[in-house]
Amino acid sequence: MRIGIDAHMLGDRSGGNESFYRGILSGIKPDQGDEYYIFVRPGVDASEYQDRYHVVYFKSGSSIYRNCIELSKLCREYKIDVLHTQYYLPIFCPCKSVVTIHDLSFEHIKDIFTKKEYIKDKLLVSHAARKADTVVTVSEFSKQDIIDTYKVDASKIEVIYNAVGPEFCALPSQDERRGAVRAEFGLSDDKYLLCVGNLQPRKNIPRLIMAFDKYIKDNNADCKLVIVGKKAWMYEEIEKYVSDNKDKVILTDYVSTKVLVELLNEAKGFIYPSIFEGFGIPPLEALCCGTPVAASDIPVIREVLGDNIVYFDPFNVDDMASAIRTLMEGDCSVDGAITGRYSWKKSADKLKEVYHKTYTGELA
Repeated sequence: MRIGIDAHMLGDRSGGNESFYRGILSGIKPDQGDEYYIFVRPGVDASEYQDRYHVVYFKSGSSIYRNCIELSKLCREYKIDVLHTQYYLPIFCPCKSVVTIHDLSFEHIKDIFTKKEYIKDKLLVSHAARKADTVVTVSEFSKQDIIDTYKVDASKIEVIYNAVGPEFCALPSQDERRGAVRAEFGLSDDKYLLCVGNLQPRKNIPRLIMAFDKYIKDNNADCKLVIVGKKAWMYEEIEKYVSDNKDKVILTDYVSTKVLVELLNEAKGFIYPSIFEGFGIPPLEALCCGTPVAASDIPVIREVLGDNIVYFDPFNVDDMASAIRTLMEGDCSVDGAITGRYSWKKSADKLKEVYHKTYTGELA
């Protein structure tokens, strides 16, 4: 069997979407008789995958052309039996198909996307969900949402959880990298709260900054808020809030995994105020590093992390400020057992089963 994987998100620093593919690709060990092809954007360094995959570069930089035309051509050229994409599917797919849909946030919170992106997702994601032979999603919450929203038969949806790689771990207390990362971002000996998420409306950053400011003023606290993430879309409001609080809020932009692990290890706590997620990898990364977590009380976070974190209402600044105080001043322990539930190897093995069942029609 020949499996083609549309991995155009490699190298685009897109957060959870890229993490999913990096994790899955690292975990897959091809079965005898199977060949894997990964399709990547021009200029992306995919050398780390060449021992297990045939690496094929897209010729076009256009997302519309790539999805609608070029992917179909590549499937025919390389005689692909099963194509795996993310969110979108070629209009005319010449082989069996698997599509990963992480979440349907655009269907529920329309004003957090540009009009162009909303219309594109509205048309293409619904098409992919209905036309794909198999839909993969990353939580039971998202599975039910896809069923309810698009009336997709539950039998063709497979839940494959996200995970965290072994590089996310607790560093020795005397590790020299701890001091180095503080110096890099001008943190000195400051206590700081860490947040990770691309700068876009769904991540709820302005409300987080308001809650952090309230915590500082109400408790006469001396600490910083460090926000890790690249500029995504509709981030102007976030920049304004940061500018108004530049003495206590630090934007790092995108950082490497190595630096992120160091920041997580040094943080007093990790906060995740997102208003909608399909899974939520960053809080799990924090727990793997031994860092206490507070996150939005939304169904998927309850599903993934259970009772291992502090919860707050993401729309209530006072409640969020109270959670910040618990992280910064409370005695929050981390139960390491939660992190063992999620493994890219387990997820990759399940995905391989999905490819085979899709090819043979067992999931039809």
